[in-house]
Amino acid sequence: MEVYGRLNPRRCAERIGALVKDWFPAAFTDTGSPLPSSPAFQHHFLGLCNWADWIGSNKRWFPFLDEPRDSYIEDARRQAKNAINAIGLELLGQRRGFVGMPEFGELFDIPGSPGPNAIQETAQRMPTDQRLVIIESETGSGKTEAALWRFAHLYEQRLVDGLYFALPTRTAAVQIHRRVKRFIGKLLSHYRPSVVLAVPGYEAAPDENGVRLPDYDFSAAGERDDDRPWAAEHPKRFLAAQVAVGTVDQAMLSVLPVKNAHMRAACLARNLLVIDEVHASDTYMSAILRALLDAHVGAGGYALLMSATLGSAARLRWLFRRCRDSELPRLSLHDAIETDYPAVTTTGNSKEEVVVRAGENNQEKRVRVAAMPRMHDFDGTAHHALTAARAGAKVLVVRNTVDYAIKTQQAIEQLAGPDDAKLLFAVRDVPTLHHGRFAPGDRALLDERVDDLLGKGRQPGGQVVIGTQTLEQSLDIDADLLVTDLCPVDVLLQRIGRLHRHRRNDTHRPNGYGTPACRVLTPPDNDLSSLLENTPTANGLGTHGRVYEDLRILEATRRLIDEYPQWRIPEMNRRLVERATHRQALDQITQEMGDDWMAHANEVDGAQLADRATGRGAVVSRDLTFLDNIAFPGNEERMRTRLGDDRIEVALDPPQTSSFDGSRMIATLALPLRWLPSKGVPEQSAPTPSADGFEFAIGERRFRYDRWGLRRL
Repeated sequence: MEVYGRLNPRRCAERIGALVKDWFPAAFTDTGSPLPSSPAFQHHFLGLCNWADWIGSNKRWFPFLDEPRDSYIEDARRQAKNAINAIGLELLGQRRGFVGMPEFGELFDIPGSPGPNAIQETAQRMPTDQRLVIIESETGSGKTEAALWRFAHLYEQRLVDGLYFALPTRTAAVQIHRRVKRFIGKLLSHYRPSVVLAVPGYEAAPDENGVRLPDYDFSAAGERDDDRPWAAEHPKRFLAAQVAVGTVDQAMLSVLPVKNAHMRAACLARNLLVIDEVHASDTYMSAILRALLDAHVGAGGYALLMSATLGSAARLRWLFRRCRDSELPRLSLHDAIETDYPAVTTTGNSKEEVVVRAGENNQEKRVRVAAMPRMHDFDGTAHHALTAARAGAKVLVVRNTVDYAIKTQQAIEQLAGPDDAKLLFAVRDVPTLHHGRFAPGDRALLDERVDDLLGKGRQPGGQVVIGTQTLEQSLDIDADLLVTDLCPVDVLLQRIGRLHRHRRNDTHRPNGYGTPACRVLTPPDNDLSSLLENTPTANGLGTHGRVYEDLRILEATRRLIDEYPQWRIPEMNRRLVERATHRQALDQITQEMGDDWMAHANEVDGAQLADRATGRGAVVSRDLTFLDNIAFPGNEERMRTRLGDDRIEVALDPPQTSSFDGSRMIATLALPLRWLPSKGVPEQSAPTPSADGFEFAIGERRFRYDRWGLRRL
């Protein structure tokens, strides 16, 4: 037997085997209660072991020993308690210090608050034996507070220990993180657990801002900072936090065959899982989310889904997620439209949904909506926005692609005269726009500036902010006029939610804009048939053709714009969404539009079936034991790509100066995978500074970063 230094592996193993029988005697007798044998228990037990192993491998708490001692178990248990305390998961002291629920106004820092509104009160009153709850209410009605209010009561009743708040985008996660951190500080003021920002590449600093970490390391020097939580040190540990806010893919990775998936699921099991903007999930992601909810709720966990604009088919698919598609309950178009809204929904006995109507949330508004066939007319779009800004309006322009947003920004800069400079969006006097291809530090500056100009504390005066879908979700902004590309009606309602979001007196609304107005950019002659070709030259909407695949929904949305010049929100929300997404409505459009549209419908349906099957086949089945079929290919990067996180981090050596802040250095950038060669590992050139940015190359492909963001040249 080979001996390594003073360590004899065989002798140590024999010694540990003997000690284990003394330390855990119940495991070696026939009188103890057997462990559950169900596959679901096996999966969660594995996750718990994985979690314990990660903690136990930390030399800070468990230093290496040459020889196992008889009394080691006493030291180990003491150190384990210290570790759990340090990690922030020892909750007995936190529970003892919880003296009672603060008032609603105090909890959400709303002085003089009369208490929760209708949707918030309804969500809180849902029976605690209902483990999955869906909140549907108009944008700006306080759904985030409704979710947190329900969490507070579940925590008070000791039904959950923590919270994971899942958002569709990184920007949304950063925004909501600040609100959740303030809420937790009020709810648990005696303890104040860390609220982890579960976004790879960011770390929540004490000032609540996201700080970029190079190469996802915990700190540049590799040393642990005791002021930062253990769960934030590595993306695979994010769900080990008692409270975390992050992207939805972090939760979905708990049901995919990737490393540490079971640990993620075990960490999540005792927390309330909140998924916001659930309507934003595509077919593949929806299949993964259904498996996530099935595993989480099936293990006794609590979940809450939120949306302003969820169609009946999607809602029923979430509620009855274990049913085959052919077995799902369905509502006729008429019944779907007549379903209560705003509402909180859960399940009853058998295949029955229970819709609890919530009263009005005092968010009613009437929006003037009209189509403008100027989708490709950048000068015309820019002129319309600039004219409104000159009249004192706050104008939000949302384009479906970064390319179209940049062209619109370039057009408005060409049209603007010397007196118009103050009307254009700028960060530290540098004109720019808002989209997802900026470095994290610059994105923080963009978000902050958008909030300054269009947020709750906005000042009078005209302004034009141009951007992409990054402006449509979770940002608390308030515009007078919205100019937007045509998009599915549920997305359009999200964008309209940025109009007149806050109540203001007449001095804060310019003449002519006392009523919210939305102008929807459509193709010439309002004819969407050219988009069927699905090529960049046909529609100009991205390198892969259409941004939104189902043109039937776009056509239905366009018709609703023509039919209803005024949208009454939230009164019409259910009608609008169902008439643009319900199967009966889409079939009618297919029949009316002819053979080309029939072929398109078949193509979309086939793609959705394939994506749904791929999603179901990708998840780990917790109905099967590990001996049955469990295999982990470990290709987490590919999984992330299918979840929509199709970017790869590239390091810049040397780091380059930000276009907006000369003191800020950019060390990394995230590139879309489709911009990189599909094979091989190409050489990356050192970045070279230019007039207002820098350029670099990866293989033969060149890129530029400046005030327009990251572009492929």
